[in-house]
Amino acid sequence: MAGEEFITSLGLWFVRAFVSSLICLFIGYIGIRIISHVTTEINEFETIKGHPLATSLFVGGFLVYAGLVVYGSMVNPFFLSQSVMIGAYFNLQRLLAVVLSFFVSLLFGWLFYLIFAKLTPFGVDLDDINKNPTAVGVFLFCYEVFLGLIVFASLTLPIG
Repeated sequence: MAGEEFITSLGLWFVRAFVSSLICLFIGYIGIRIISHVTTEINEFETIKGHPLATSLFVGGFLVYAGLVVYGSMVNPFFLSQSVMIGAYFNLQRLLAVVLSFFVSLLFGWLFYLIFAKLTPFGVDLDDINKNPTAVGVFLFCYEVFLGLIVFASLTLPIG
């Protein structure tokens, strides 16, 4: 009986982490799509198509993002209990923290873009990124790591 209880608990833990990870991965997908619309000076997906290094940087960044999300979801998923009754045990505060962190990442991403593209505090032209697909891949990689760290922090933030 103790073995069955362990297997059941392990299975429920896995399902909780899996569902939390899927929600956060979907949020990441949305974030990448939105940031590509916000950064009007950079043609992310058109530029990296057909360039193996740029594409691998983009995919690698998403793998780092996914790793942070899965780790955060395993440590602190959206579900609080081992119970199968989802309604009473779904952590809406955690989900709200993740969603708010997503919007904060978009706000900061937009602000950083605005500062670098329009105010040019370091005298660099953001349009230069478009000249090299690898540079666009690095840009996407860095945004994905940035978003991953923010979502990871919101998943592991002590709430309540």
